[in-house]
Amino acid sequence: MSIHSPTRLASFQQMQKSNVLSQLLNHFTAQPLAPSYAEYLRLNKALNSGDAAMDAVVDWVMQNPKRNRALFETALFHGLDHLSEETTELAAFFQTIERIPSWLNEAKLTAALQFTHQLGINNGFVLRDLSLMAGYLFPGFNQPLMLTGALNKQAGTRLAETTKWWIDITEPNGLKRYGAGFTSTVYVRFIHALVRQHLKKNQQWDAATWGAPINQFDLAMTNLAFSSVVLIGIRALGIFPSQQDTENFLHFWRYIGWLMGVEEQWLIAKECEGWRFMYWMQFAHPASDDSSAALGMSLSKEPFERQYRYLRPLQQKLAYRQHLELTQFFIGKKRMQFLGLKPQTASWFAYYLIGRNLVLYTGAKRLPPLRQKLITQGRKIQKLGLALYQSKAKQLASMHQE
Repeated sequence: MSIHSPTRLASFQQMQKSNVLSQLLNHFTAQPLAPSYAEYLRLNKALNSGDAAMDAVVDWVMQNPKRNRALFETALFHGLDHLSEETTELAAFFQTIERIPSWLNEAKLTAALQFTHQLGINNGFVLRDLSLMAGYLFPGFNQPLMLTGALNKQAGTRLAETTKWWIDITEPNGLKRYGAGFTSTVYVRFIHALVRQHLKKNQQWDAATWGAPINQFDLAMTNLAFSSVVLIGIRALGIFPSQQDTENFLHFWRYIGWLMGVEEQWLIAKECEGWRFMYWMQFAHPASDDSSAALGMSLSKEPFERQYRYLRPLQQKLAYRQHLELTQFFIGKKRMQFLGLKPQTASWFAYYLIGRNLVLYTGAKRLPPLRQKLITQGRKIQKLGLALYQSKAKQLASMHQE
């Protein structure tokens, strides 16, 4: 049986080849690491698929952009009852996302927030210097950024936008129907669909190579970058979550992925499921290219956009060096070069964090007051991160409000 695959995807036979890494990981996954042929077909379909539910809404919006977008935003921020007229397309979409999935556990969501707050600045370090930087090594993720001109936007602005959304979703009650986290996530999903439609019509978009813009598999892997990759990263930095913490954290991001339009077949409940999908990722992207270096260098210089209150030039240079050391610690010197980054002599800042975290987070497991302090102080630090982009932060504070 032959299938039409974007050329970014390796053949089924190539994905079956084993090496030392795959043989090792096979012992930790419930299923073989390599996909079955049925899974390979699903992977191929995912690379060619967008977000059907939101794509239908955007198709309707574009029939009368000004009027229909206003109706969509009214329904999102205030509810269907506030619409001046009944709209079949909006009713179908919002009735679906307002339905709580049968598997959702509110207690796990609450516990996941406590765990996330407790991670403090470590969560941000992993997201920036591992998840985001390593993601740039895979050109399939980069194409929408390059073709929409997002690279021309300052890296600090891009980071501030993502941080604002992340803060919204990790606030208590943020994922309630009219909470900022819920509405921000659905709004980002809407923007993804607008970009997808725009790029499909763009003659520069090479569908034969990349499949659909912002496709299902890339959306799912982005979700894993915020969940499974973070769990890997914090362990590397000396924080070892309990099995329950891990389960709660993955449950939280499973719901975020669901709200973001990721099909349930790509949403994981167990960490080993994420390892399989991340292993597949290397076969769904060509080698790093110029886009990897362009985005990597842009992000590396982001600290120089930060608005530190005191000793700004010194703090900017220190942050620049610390982030480079962390990136090298996570991905290695060879991959640093693929991102256009200068290798560092050693990852001293990473070693400092490991020592600090081993003391604090091991102690917190035995001392409830220390754990509570980590939660409280950790959340303050997470929110302070956005304040480094003063004017951007003020603008973003109301970006999803009418």
